[in-house]
Parts: sequence; structure tokens; C-alpha cells
Amino acid sequence: FIILMKKKIDAYGETLFHLMHFRNRQFIDSQSMIGIDYETFMIMSCIGSHYIKHNTKEGSNWDSLWEQTRSKKIDKLYTEKKLTIFALANIMQLPKETVRRKIGILRKKKLINYSRKDGLLPTDKVEEAIKPFAIKELNELSLFLKALKKHNTLNQLLEFKD
Repeated sequence: FIILMKKKIDAYGETLFHLMHFRNRQFIDSQSMIGIDYETFMIMSCIGSHYIKHNTKEGSNWDSLWEQTRSKKIDKLYTEKKLTIFALANIMQLPKETVRRKIGILRKKKLINYSRKDGLLPTDKVEEAIKPFAIKELNELSLFLKALKKHNTLNQLLEFKD
């Protein structure tokens, strides 16, 4: 029993170390590569995940996803499942005024548009600003998963039960 507990604790510590490193890189890169604070980055991520969930085919590949994002049809797609500032504030569990202020930052950078009619929409500038970050983030995610695999914690994490 003690050996099993030690193994779980070691796996947990190893996993936590690599997870924190991944988050730290994401935090630093969101500021240095995109020029936004982490909370604003998470708001933008939520807008992006809303788009992906409601407007892309399951299993879309990298190129087709970016192509769909820069499509002029995006406004039409988004109006069918619009995302409002109020909904985003609820999803993120942030004050509505904070979300409104952060949306203003993203609009000023021309990364999103907002209207009461259409809700929150990514712009075609998103690809230019986010793609280099996304490539680096995928590389960091790959390194994170490889580190877990190397230290025999990936399978433990995949099989983790509370």
C-alpha cells in the first residue's frame, strides 16, 4: 500500500511540475507574442472555443480550421450561435464589466468584433496574431505530453480516477 501511495504521489508531483511549466509558458507567450494579459487571452480562447464548437466540422485539420476562421461567412455562422458579453462573463465566471473592458482591448487590437446583433466575432486578423502562438503552444503541449510519457506518468494520468 505504501509503495502504491508513493508511486501516486510521485506521478502527481511529476505531472504537476510539467503542467505548471506548460501554463507558465502559455502565460509568458500570451504577453510576449500576442501582447495581451493572461485573463484577456483566456477570454479570447473562450471565444475561439465557442467558434470551434459551433462552426467547424469534427476532426477539422489545422489548415481548414484557419481557412474557416478567415472566411467572410464567419459573421453568418456566428449569428446562428452568437456569443454575448453576458454569456462570456458567465462562462468565465468574471464580472461583466471586466469582460467588457477586456473585449475593448481585443477590439482595439482588431482581433475581435462585437455587435449586439452578431455577438462576439473573431476577425481575419486573428490568424496573423494567433497562428505563431498556436504553433508554439502545440509544440509546448507536445513537450509536456512527452515529458509525462518519459517519466511514466502519462498513462497514470490517463487512468486517473478521483
